[in-house]
Amino acid sequence: MEDRSSFSRVGLMPIGEILSLTGLLLTPLVTAGEPFAYVSNEYDDTVTVFDTAADEVVATINVGDRPRGIGLSPDGRKLYLALGNEDSIGVVDTVSREMVERLPAGSDPEAFALSPDGKRLYISNEDANTATVIDTASGKALATLPVGVEPEGVAVSPDGRWVYVTSESTNTVSVIDTHKNEVIDTILVGSRPRAAAFSPDGRRAYVSAEIGGVVSVIEVDRHEIMGEIRLSIPGEFVRPMGVVVSPDGSRVYVSTGRANHVAIIDNASLEVLRYVAVGERVWGLALTPDGKKLYTANGGSHNVSVINTDTSEVTATIPTGKGPWGIVIDTHHEK
Repeated sequence: MEDRSSFSRVGLMPIGEILSLTGLLLTPLVTAGEPFAYVSNEYDDTVTVFDTAADEVVATINVGDRPRGIGLSPDGRKLYLALGNEDSIGVVDTVSREMVERLPAGSDPEAFALSPDGKRLYISNEDANTATVIDTASGKALATLPVGVEPEGVAVSPDGRWVYVTSESTNTVSVIDTHKNEVIDTILVGSRPRAAAFSPDGRRAYVSAEIGGVVSVIEVDRHEIMGEIRLSIPGEFVRPMGVVVSPDGSRVYVSTGRANHVAIIDNASLEVLRYVAVGERVWGLALTPDGKKLYTANGGSHNVSVINTDTSEVTATIPTGKGPWGIVIDTHHEK
């Protein structure tokens, strides 16, 4: 008589195979769909994860002390966080949603940008007046570069050729040549510059100035200012903070801090089209890969506003941890 001890009663499938299939079912599936968004919460040391299809929170991740700057590896598998009170960049595995590594980042890292290939981290060290360049594979510092006083915003051009670092107290943008790992130019911009962003074609960069109330438009080929956009809302002290550019390059979105609005700018005319009211003390911004939704990190109201970019209307509000600072969206649509 045949020994069936290693078979199930359903279809005579070996029990080992059933257990294997069961294990697969218990493992989170990775399928194509709407991407996840990640929000760094500065005041409770967490990251909020939400699904951009339903705009609902799916997880909260405990991370290190004072997370601010946030970014994803090109494959979406690693989430990087600037942990200001730990002098490190925390690395979260986005599948397990656990902190797996800390990279030394120099003193008081506030913001950073990843090279397009994910091999380099460019970090602003606010209290040291430097920018640190880290190799993501080895975790070793490749260079420490002097920049302006109180560096904050960091942006990498789409081709990886240039890095712009804003410095609040000197009102400057330091231009780093990534081939040489050297600062090769300094651009004077508005008072207290915060964030920087490049257009998708890499021909322009946009720098917000909190006290100046302006956005400087830089011609990247020459590293020179080609225009300036002044933001103004009646009865409000507008403080330009975060900046993002739409995937097609036609719109520039700027958060206004305690003015609690997002400015929508036409990239052709360099004029403000409208202001959209959002949550309190709006800071970081992020767009879905198709550019249809804009998300705003509202540090004062501890939530994220969702803007439909076709209608310029807020369609949802998502709760977060305390003091949401930055936000990033996985462009690989993996769930």
